[in-house]
Amino acid sequence: MRIVTIAREMGAIDAAQESALCRAVGLRAVHRDTLEERFRILGTDPEHIERFDERKPRLMDSFLGRPNIYWETLQTAILQEAVQGDVAIVGRGANFLLGEIVDCFRLRFIAPPEIRAERVARQLNCTAAQAMDCIRKSDRERIGFCYYFYGKKWQDANAYDLTINTEKITVSALEEIIPKFIALKDISQQEEAKLRDSVLQQYIRYTLLVTEKMEFPFLDVKSEDGNVTVHGAVLSQEAHDKIEAIVKKIDGVRSFKNQLRLMQNNIPLEI
Repeated sequence: MRIVTIAREMGAIDAAQESALCRAVGLRAVHRDTLEERFRILGTDPEHIERFDERKPRLMDSFLGRPNIYWETLQTAILQEAVQGDVAIVGRGANFLLGEIVDCFRLRFIAPPEIRAERVARQLNCTAAQAMDCIRKSDRERIGFCYYFYGKKWQDANAYDLTINTEKITVSALEEIIPKFIALKDISQQEEAKLRDSVLQQYIRYTLLVTEKMEFPFLDVKSEDGNVTVHGAVLSQEAHDKIEAIVKKIDGVRSFKNQLRLMQNNIPLEI
């Protein structure tokens, strides 16, 4: 199994080049359209991608809790795509999410600002100044996105295994270079098992928080080979029992250990 994450500055490499490169090295590219379809399958309106994709949420959206739906769905979608193997997840901070689970190959494409502006100007049929404005905005949004959702710095060189300046490197040259690096990062069977457990853990979170719209603090889901333990706090015995019933019905759950605690409301009715 091979898993690659691709981060890219706007203008460093375009979607068509990414897809061509992935095909050449035998990987399936996961772009925004693939994630949108995952959102539909999961039951979350893909409009959330339009609102939050690779940008920091607005203050009002954060206040209303809207990014939480996007975030839980995005993690679920990325993990469900990654577990299929031989895949390249493009953008969305996937290097941060997957890098903590498996030893995936984390790739980043950059280029000098003037080169990026020249390419973007051709793509968008705009002036170089307008292209540079687009680039600055894109960089700000991707920096904000990764810091808001992951608490990580998008431009941190330590977050990637290989950073390539595409100023003078062609796609055909990349097709020769990159497979040699990817081959160094085959996912082990132990990591595959960990990834499958991570997919199940996240799908349980998604089911409880997004599909069932349940609210409770300190939710923590752990799975070891499908043996699931759920920690957290609930406000009623009804919620406690409902969560257990829901989780036990999810495909892949072999056993369930309920560690949910019932919160007691001791606030007096009258003062």
